[in-house]
Amino acid sequence: MTKTTKIIIGIVIAVIVIGAIWYAMVNKPTEEEPIKIGVLADLSGGYTSLFRGVPRGVKLALEDLRNQTSRPIELIIEDQKSCDTKETVTIMNKFINVDKVDFIIGGTCSSTTLAGAPIAEQSKTIMISSVSSAPSISQAGKYVFRTCVSDLLRTKEAAKLAYDLGKRKMAIISDISNDATVEQSKGVKEEFINLGGEVVADEGVTKNYTDFRTQLTKIKNSNPDVLCIVITSPNQIALVVKQARELGLNVQLFSPPESVEDPQVVEVAGEAVEGLIYVMPGNPPETEKYKEIAKRYKEKYSEDLPPYLTESYDALMLGVKAVLASDGTKEDVKNKLYEVSKTYEGVSGDVTFDNSGDVVKDVMFKTIKNGQFVPYEE
Repeated sequence: MTKTTKIIIGIVIAVIVIGAIWYAMVNKPTEEEPIKIGVLADLSGGYTSLFRGVPRGVKLALEDLRNQTSRPIELIIEDQKSCDTKETVTIMNKFINVDKVDFIIGGTCSSTTLAGAPIAEQSKTIMISSVSSAPSISQAGKYVFRTCVSDLLRTKEAAKLAYDLGKRKMAIISDISNDATVEQSKGVKEEFINLGGEVVADEGVTKNYTDFRTQLTKIKNSNPDVLCIVITSPNQIALVVKQARELGLNVQLFSPPESVEDPQVVEVAGEAVEGLIYVMPGNPPETEKYKEIAKRYKEKYSEDLPPYLTESYDALMLGVKAVLASDGTKEDVKNKLYEVSKTYEGVSGDVTFDNSGDVVKDVMFKTIKNGQFVPYEE
């Protein structure tokens, strides 16, 4: 081999090495690259008030995360227009194909999470819901998680309390256009019957209803001693209660969905809603961390913590911590999410994910007394 040939070979090797180093540097994520999070929110329509805790919760978490890491974090909040599944699918595709997000917070209604799950699964993009509670979400995919509890727990506890209060003839009115309420209704019926009770009426409505008198008249004629309202819209819950009382249906009212805890319910139904019992799943412990966030929230918004805020706070914190602990690949982000959930102190309670991406938390019964949402005491 001549000297000239050796020089040429050396130059070629040097170029290859320099090129490889340059390529690795260009394609390797740097600490300055932002972590991008897509947030499915409800910024317009009938669920805006009910789900206001989602965007507010992630924003509070973002404030804390910026004090914990120097890496930029970018929130991309999109309006799914009060659980419109078509909007959700469009937004999911934007998040993944255009925004190139690291993970997604959402959806809210179980129907939107179930609509977005196949897209998240196909792209291997983590999806953490802080609201969706339908049991079927447990089987929605390996990349679908939630910081709220499954309805399996709340429906069983609601049916049991009704039975323990001596109720034996249950009537149900439920939203059949919502996956979560369909599954909640099924769970309440099965548990109440298993305990020895009887379901004497089962009426279905959709999210567009405002007049429930036809269904309530049928329910009244079935002579129940308890009415279970399985609807998520606060306005609809209020209208059902108001119209039931106007028809003389004066029985104990139950509602598994915690969406009862919305000022709109009291504003619309007034005294008619007094005594209604509902279930708060995953009742958060009164830790110092919880108290500090509650204080910050009240100073900022002049109200107590709304539903789903702590779960949304935890969802963002967990997702970002998983990204920071990962090697940058989506599969490793998923793996790290399981790991960080074991040591992270959740504001909303225990957030350790099981193999289905679910968490297990205690439930709490609450009621409306003197127009206030207070713990229920037998």
